Amino acid sequence: MLEGKISIHRIQQVALSGFQKHRQLSIKESEVITLEIITLLCDASLESEEAAKYLGKLITPETYDDLIDERNLNGLCGYPLCSNSTERRRDPFSMNQTTKLFMSENNPYNYLSKFCGKLHSNCSQFYQLQLSDDPLFTRVGIHLIEDTMKNVEQEEKYGITLLEEVIRRESTEDEIKFIISGIKQLDIKTKKSENGDTPTPDELSKWLQEITIVENINPSIPGDLSK
Repeated sequence: MLEGKISIHRIQQVALSGFQKHRQLSIKESEVITLEIITLLCDASLESEEAAKYLGKLITPETYDDLIDERNLNGLCGYPLCSNSTERRRDPFSMNQTTKLFMSENNPYNYLSKFCGKLHSNCSQFYQLQLSDDPLFTRVGIHLIEDTMKNVEQEEKYGITLLEEVIRRESTEDEIKFIISGIKQLDIKTKKSENGDTPTPDELSKWLQEITIVENINPSIPGDLSK
């Protein structure tokens, strides 16, 4: 059953409030927080873009993959800001890693089993690309409710720019390149470069430019364009 929208306050209340007495989390504590976050969002969507940015400070790319799988298991689009269903229903746990890899690399419509459409597939890739690989227990103080909202250093290291923001701003190619240059993680498996390696900033910039050209045709629609 789909729950209500998840706010920053709800994340803090459920996942973080029990760990406010110390700045350094243990491995076990960080695992508990991660599990609470996945449980919160496996059948509900985030309330706002600010909540998505806040979430990005608390999770890793691996955790995000787990969240997508859990949402898909419940028939939801993997992008946590979306409350729509996936276009195609598939149990993410029914395939082994080899089959998953084959499907992702050889089926051009594979994203429809994870997302409601191409736009949110792209939004999700852009989001995951910026997530830090730092384990949660190494992000000292990031879980503290008072500090997390105010710490400039944490914002610079773990801050997220959403693709929706890029599209709304109708960013120029130079602006997009500037955004890409600020992304720390370029080793995550997303859209491959032409030679099969990790995408370069120029290739990502071209990819984003193509997205903005398509989506700005009707920027007033908050989700995918009508099917």
